[in-house]
Amino acid sequence: MRDAFGGVFMMRLLLVFIVVLVAFAAISFKYAKSFRVKNSIIDFIEQNQVMDIEHFFSLPGNSEKMNKILAKGEYEVACKNGNGPRKNEANQLVSYCYNGVVMSVNEEKSHDNIIVYNVSTYVYWDVGMLNTILLLSGKERNSEEVIGGVWRINGEAVVKY
Repeated sequence: MRDAFGGVFMMRLLLVFIVVLVAFAAISFKYAKSFRVKNSIIDFIEQNQVMDIEHFFSLPGNSEKMNKILAKGEYEVACKNGNGPRKNEANQLVSYCYNGVVMSVNEEKSHDNIIVYNVSTYVYWDVGMLNTILLLSGKERNSEEVIGGVWRINGEAVVKY
């Protein structure tokens, strides 16, 4: 009987280890994908010498180029309030969101002939299988409650003019 209990315990331990390993690998792949997209967008901003991020996307062809970068990186995150500028109460540009990529001017580092942009991409993760296991374990949980989160990946693009 003791051997049977030990075997079941080891199988459960092995299954938990495999689930944790697969979850870690999945999150790592999503993180790497967002990191690559952020770097590609930084290169795009620096190569095109973007001076005004708000008007840059109104120029013909720039939106299509950004969409190609996002499609190549398989980055499928959306802005909360849709694409476009985010302004404060004084109607000043705070940031610009384009298909889940947030770009803003870093006022502290920008000076006379240098503009520094902060570029942020996001990794959304959710451990749906763990939610199912916790529900089946008999613990009272709201079925709409999700174990998950968001990581922001930041980078800087420096444009000299």
